[in-house]
Amino acid sequence: MEIISLLSLIFVIALGIYTKKNIGILSLAMAIVLGMIGGISSNDVVAGFPTSLFLNLFGMFFFFAIAQNNGSLELLSKKLFASLGRYATLYPLMVFLVSAFITVVDPGGLTGYVVLPAITMSVGYQMGYNPILIGVLTIFGANATLMTPVGVFGNTANLIIEDAGFPNYATQILLNGAILFSIAGILAYIGFRGWKRNQHPGGMLTLDGNADPIDLPVFNGKQKLTLLMLVLMIIAIMFLKTHAGFTALFFSIILLLAKSADEKDAFLGVPWETIFLCIGIGNLLSVIDSLGGLSLLASLLSSISTEWTLAPLLGVTSSIMSFFSLAIAGPIPTLIPTIEALNASSGNPFLDMELISTVINGGFTAAISPLSLGGAMVLAAYGTLFKPSAEERTKVFNKLFLVAIGISIIAGTLANTSIYKITAGL
Repeated sequence: MEIISLLSLIFVIALGIYTKKNIGILSLAMAIVLGMIGGISSNDVVAGFPTSLFLNLFGMFFFFAIAQNNGSLELLSKKLFASLGRYATLYPLMVFLVSAFITVVDPGGLTGYVVLPAITMSVGYQMGYNPILIGVLTIFGANATLMTPVGVFGNTANLIIEDAGFPNYATQILLNGAILFSIAGILAYIGFRGWKRNQHPGGMLTLDGNADPIDLPVFNGKQKLTLLMLVLMIIAIMFLKTHAGFTALFFSIILLLAKSADEKDAFLGVPWETIFLCIGIGNLLSVIDSLGGLSLLASLLSSISTEWTLAPLLGVTSSIMSFFSLAIAGPIPTLIPTIEALNASSGNPFLDMELISTVINGGFTAAISPLSLGGAMVLAAYGTLFKPSAEERTKVFNKLFLVAIGISIIAGTLANTSIYKITAGL
């Protein structure tokens, strides 16, 4: 049953990609079938449903659907970037830092991925920068702080780590993510020759006349209240240690009662596909673990791991898996439980925290791929702003894909340098 259970995960992912159906929904169905085959009762399968994860995802995403609906975070982003016009020389650095800051303020991560690329790329092009470089730096900046423990993804990852029996590494994971994606940002700046402005010959690339995103009205009452609730939510989660999902729902209710957003629009703004992707695979992994599938995976990986190949293997495996599924749904919950056994089989050359950071960072390197949300939004922003030809759009697609592959390799090998040990004492 161990082999069958492990193959079921591969089958579900492949089926989802082939049929273009939500892998999470398919996983829920597979969990029931696999439980019947393996002799696990329906009650036990349901018991493996990740209720806390669901509440975290729904609560946080619902709150940020409200914030997106009333335009508070978008307007905040525009005001920040409009103020950078006089710092044109430092604009790439500012893009990275502001994107990282916005992702801390918006722990749902959606603003950094969905809203910012069109803004930063438009402003950057007007300053003479390669808009693709600016788009990449926007996503890398968001990734640098995406694992904030008060955010959707950071909080979810910490739950997975806790369930696997590890201590709380929230601070180390956040800082190690910042380290990796800062390095990635520097390499992107060098690779795209960011110091050379006005690289586009006249007429080769033209900003669409209606694409200027800078429109700066004052914050209205609804937006001010939303930003205040956001600050209070972050404080409650960080210092009062309240449940992230329930806390987000509490402040969401206040906003709805204050008519800061329409309830129906808020529900429509929740990324239900993402939520079901996470909880569906989580439920299936619970069944697979009960049938010994994850133990078998650990044995297979340990058989080809050495002191020098263990970290790269985990990092690259996580990256490859994240090209086909959401990192927090696929590679992170699949690989994290195997880390202790893999490390022991190789003589414990790493701290567990180093390998955990390797898996998590590797899982988010695919975010800049055009097949993933971050890269797709950069590509979409490029198309909206510049109306490129099909050939030019293909070139941009290929560049983003190559960047994703390059950073995946870097993330997979970085742990061998002991760089993640810098945060071990924190």
